[in-house]
Amino acid sequence: MTPLRTSHLLIVLIVLLVFVCLFVKCDHEEPTNTNGPVLPNGRWAGDGACLSVTDSGCNFVAGCGHGQFPKPVIRPDGTFDVDGTFRIEVGPVSIDPPPPAHFSGSISGSVLILHVVPAKTPPPETYSLTPTSDGTCTVPCV
Repeated sequence: MTPLRTSHLLIVLIVLLVFVCLFVKCDHEEPTNTNGPVLPNGRWAGDGACLSVTDSGCNFVAGCGHGQFPKPVIRPDGTFDVDGTFRIEVGPVSIDPPPPAHFSGSISGSVLILHVVPAKTPPPETYSLTPTSDGTCTVPCV
């Protein structure tokens, strides 16, 4: 083979190898489960907090704090993670978009453990919630 043909063949093999590696990586990435079970609709309360879950999303209240996030997909081990927003709503409520927050937790039997990690204040908190009657959660401090 001529040096030009050898280098051309080498380039073709490298490009092919890159495509194969990308295909294999994409094929083995953890899929985003959008069709799995989601947090069931209802109202959860405990530790001075309330979480109402509807088809349109989740509304969380703890004291003067108010958070919202989409219904999370529950993994087979009962855990979930989802991003949303959380802010303290006391006094004049800001018209600015609410700051981001991360919500995670687990369901075991009839207990929902919810971890709330706001991007700003207040500090992260963990709540233990159990199912209660239907209804919405209200923010008592507005």
